Amino acid sequence: MDNITQLFHNDSVGNCAEVLDFWLYECSLDDAPDAAQVAAWRDVFRQRGGAFQRLADTCQQWLDEGHGSE
Repeated sequence: MDNITQLFHNDSVGNCAEVLDFWLYECSLDDAPDAAQVAAWRDVFRQRGGAFQRLADTCQQWLDEGHGSE
């Protein structure tokens, strides 16, 4: 997941949105990130600000829905 976090630090908002959508909603449960990982991603997007705030909100919504706590 470190590679994904690094991508979120450096890539465009469009690419980040696609990758985030995959990891939150499309990958297998065995590969899905845990709550701590998604919180870290949320914090990266908050730091980047602007258009990335929408991605931070998506992470927060995922956390609020209780995903990653199984």
